[in-house]
Amino acid sequence: MAIGLLCALSVQSALAEGLAIPPYAHSSLSSSDTFNDEDYLVPNSVPRRINNQLRIENELRVDVTGLKETYRINDGHTTDQAFNHYLSKIKQLKANILYQCASRDCGRSSSWAQNIFNNSKLYGEDGSQFYLSASINKDGQQWLVSVYAVERGNRRVYAHIETLKLNTPLSSDVAPLSSGDKNSIFVFSYDVNGVVSINPALADINKIIELSRTDSEAKIYIVGHLQEGYSNTHKALNRSEEAAEQVSSLLKKRGVDADKITVIGVGPLVPYGKGVHSGNRVEVLVVGQ
Repeated sequence: MAIGLLCALSVQSALAEGLAIPPYAHSSLSSSDTFNDEDYLVPNSVPRRINNQLRIENELRVDVTGLKETYRINDGHTTDQAFNHYLSKIKQLKANILYQCASRDCGRSSSWAQNIFNNSKLYGEDGSQFYLSASINKDGQQWLVSVYAVERGNRRVYAHIETLKLNTPLSSDVAPLSSGDKNSIFVFSYDVNGVVSINPALADINKIIELSRTDSEAKIYIVGHLQEGYSNTHKALNRSEEAAEQVSSLLKKRGVDADKITVIGVGPLVPYGKGVHSGNRVEVLVVGQ
């Protein structure tokens, strides 16, 4: 047992040295665990239960050596204060945010607590939760970091951080590693059941708006793809453009200048990609100048 504990502490120390993310100052460590997993789940979309089965539209399955840490946030401090601390520290590491959500846009807190993190302390109020996943490249080593913060019904606040060292590298189209690129891409899937039904993640819409305001010269290209559920190419082109227009309309309603936006519907004319870049989807590319 002593040898096992020493090995765990050695792994934890090596991970902390490799990618150090300082904890929120007003907190105490509740639990910590190191692990190795060749098929570890990192959600990049909301976990949902459909027909009593967990469904995650966008996810990564990765070979990692990982460190899980859960912190109890001191009374008087909020979930957004703790979450914003970690978000700030992660951005300082020049991370690419792969997915981010807040409040009820994250779905059910019970799904995160029970099905994703297997940690009952993270079962809290749906309206108080925050989540992000990010990719980081440091000294040639790829990392993934996940942060989940939530307030429980008893008003206690917890933050859960997972620092994952990738043993098998991911391709750059799955998890881009450099935030120096002036272009950012967001992908929203949609259904066609008689009508086009698309519900973009609010966190991603807010990020697009933020990027467009940060760079006054930025251009936003909204490209609709439709590769499933169509009878002919002409209709598919129209439907994919309709989906892209819905996203465009949402951005305009939120104050984005129409002159910044270009809408294109390509239907099935672009071959299937990988992961999120496949199927019926709208891809939003923010191109900096």
